[in-house]
Amino acid sequence: MLISSSDVAAHAGPIDLHSSICLDGAPGMAQQITHSVYRIRPCALPPRIDGWVWLRLSDPSVLKDLPSGWTLLLDENRFDRITVAATNSDGGVQSYEYSDGQVGHAWAPGGLLRFPFDSPGVGITSLSIGFHHLDGAIFIRKVEARTPDDEAARSTDWLILIGILIGALVSAMVYNLAIYNGRRDRFQFWYAAWTILALGYCLSWTNFLGILDDRLTGPMAVRLSECFLGTMIAAGTMLLLTLIEAEARHKRLLWSGYALTVLSTVAGFAAAADMLLPPLLTDRVFNIVLILDVVWIAATITVAIRRHSRIIWFFLLGWLPVIAVFTLRLARNLGLLPQSDTIDMATFACIAFESVALSVTVAYRLRDIGRTRDAAARTMAIMRAEADTLRRAAMTDHLTQLGNRAAFQAALEQADPLTVLLLIDVDHLKSVNDSYGQELGDNLLRHIARRLRQILPDDTVLARLGGDEFGILIPPAQEALLVERLDSLQGEPWSHAGRTLSLWFSAGQTECIGTPASALHRADRALHWAKQRGGGRRQPYTLEFDRADSLAARLLTDAPHALAAGEFVLYYQPLIDLKTGRQHGNEALLRWNHPDLGLLTPGDFQILLTDETIGPRLQDEVISIALAALSDAGEGLAYIAVNFTGVHLRGAAAGRHILNRLQEAGVPPHRLCVEVTEGIALDHASDEIAEALHILHMAGIRIAFDDFGTGYASLVHLLRFPVDVIKIDRSFVHQLTTPTRNAHEVIRSIISLGKALDKQVVAEGIETEAQATILRDLGCDYGQGYLFARPGPLLQPPIYWPVHDASREVAQEAPSS
Repeated sequence: MLISSSDVAAHAGPIDLHSSICLDGAPGMAQQITHSVYRIRPCALPPRIDGWVWLRLSDPSVLKDLPSGWTLLLDENRFDRITVAATNSDGGVQSYEYSDGQVGHAWAPGGLLRFPFDSPGVGITSLSIGFHHLDGAIFIRKVEARTPDDEAARSTDWLILIGILIGALVSAMVYNLAIYNGRRDRFQFWYAAWTILALGYCLSWTNFLGILDDRLTGPMAVRLSECFLGTMIAAGTMLLLTLIEAEARHKRLLWSGYALTVLSTVAGFAAAADMLLPPLLTDRVFNIVLILDVVWIAATITVAIRRHSRIIWFFLLGWLPVIAVFTLRLARNLGLLPQSDTIDMATFACIAFESVALSVTVAYRLRDIGRTRDAAARTMAIMRAEADTLRRAAMTDHLTQLGNRAAFQAALEQADPLTVLLLIDVDHLKSVNDSYGQELGDNLLRHIARRLRQILPDDTVLARLGGDEFGILIPPAQEALLVERLDSLQGEPWSHAGRTLSLWFSAGQTECIGTPASALHRADRALHWAKQRGGGRRQPYTLEFDRADSLAARLLTDAPHALAAGEFVLYYQPLIDLKTGRQHGNEALLRWNHPDLGLLTPGDFQILLTDETIGPRLQDEVISIALAALSDAGEGLAYIAVNFTGVHLRGAAAGRHILNRLQEAGVPPHRLCVEVTEGIALDHASDEIAEALHILHMAGIRIAFDDFGTGYASLVHLLRFPVDVIKIDRSFVHQLTTPTRNAHEVIRSIISLGKALDKQVVAEGIETEAQATILRDLGCDYGQGYLFARPGPLLQPPIYWPVHDASREVAQEAPSS
């Protein structure tokens, strides 16, 4: 007994029974493990055909050192039934028999089945282990015997390890859930999913689910662990995808990661479905998928490192040990390494370590995202403040600090249909700007804005729509009072910088019935009528304006017939040499001899000139009449100036077309003058217009720039276009006889500029002898206006206007005195 006890005490390790057993089963079972490290030699028996696989101990002497209570340990496998029996030397038999799902308390920590035997090993004469419908002999990896103390120590080690693992996983998950910075990021959910699945995998594989229910051990534990492992790998893949920074991801690896996520899940469940699919095949496929996952993780980490990911180092710290141990497990599963508790225990220790490392990684990533989010929030706050400022600026008139057209349009769209809409236009603002300067005009606008705001309640909308125009929206209940206050402002004196002016404005009034565009149109029509009647009044919209619209529609309808019937004619106004009084040329002015409405000027049928269909045809008619007049008059008529629209000056082809028309009429190019206004110069196709004018100018046609000085960029246009003649706008000429001398200086500057650029200067709108004298004294070359002749039929021969020279009369009267 002392010797036996000494021998037993000396033997503390497990006894591997692979070399002492043989395999007795169906054909092919032995061949499954021929090339594996878990080789089991076949028994010298005929192949079985009853579905049973038996492991028979051929050398019972290997058990001789085991004391009573020794334990047989087997890997958990999938089977229908298992039978384990040991025969004693006295003929006694101790046996166990369990079915799938009914393993009972035969499970042991570490994913094993445990069968204790009362007889000492020296008394065992035979040992048989039978599996009915075993999923494969290749899965028989552990068949060993242990002493009671050895098994107790092994179980204790597993209990300690699993306790630590559960504590680490639960603590890490609780810590992850406790971290909250305003929202849950996707990687937090994937980390929680991975933790739960990892815990499920560890508890199912190690058999600790048996503490809850014995039915979750044995074959069921194998199936559960396959499912948990597949989904755990999938969750880990998604965790890596969502955890690393977006800029550190590779597009192809991203989509392949999604594919592997699905593949891992499917492969895990397929490996667990041993009742539906061949277990050997699904196990091999599952292991291949695991290899692909490891390769993918390595590739993703490599790319992230190259793209300077900050978070990947924390992730790598947690995954490297797990990847290393899972690689060893994979090698063991493929039969490249022997079965060992060390590899299994290291696996779950690494999972515990990984859960903590990943928890730290999540915390770091959340901190990084929090900082980024805080920075983005600060940036967004700044951007919102700037956007609010820009929005206010975009909705505010910079001169008066009232709302602008955009703000007024927005308010109009929300207005009640009975709300009163007023459009106000300041009278004579252009004259104020011309006479006293832009600064005084701006101050006048500011003053009007202040006065309007003073007489209007806060619930009314007041905006400057642009230039000298204001818009007002008045609630219907306050209409009578507020329009009375508005009318009382007419003629109110205003003093500024030593000058006193009167406030006069025209107003168009209507209701906001219909669309905003229609309401604005009605108010604008009413405003137009108020200004036509001399201004300084408020004009409500009436049906009379609708009749005016009907007239415009009638003119559009009558125009094609009028063109065919020759009702459009040209009247001519001569251009006079202010020094000699002789006629220099004529400006052609369009008239319409309407059979019912009488003689109409362009102001009456302005709608035709802008119509896309009639306008070009009307321009062609003007050119034809003018060229016919030049051809019929001969050289006695120096030239005719024709106003051109932008439609007829679009590109080189348009220029060549006009030259062809001249050639067909037999008119030399120098007898035609093309007049353009700044409106044409500002056309969206101004580059094409400039091209046409250059072609005409090079051919000898003169180019006149009409209404010079009224536009904001007249000087710029002198550089862009080949101008020969500058025509001073009539608004400057009318102010020559006013007390202020601003008009004198403006005209003097225009004349000096024209002479410096070698341009002819023509003054328009001369109506008095005094204006003509001043212009001649200022050095103006030519003039036209009612003083010389009103527009009419072409005169033959040309007129002569006697020059009134005051200095000559003084010289002639001196001797008589």
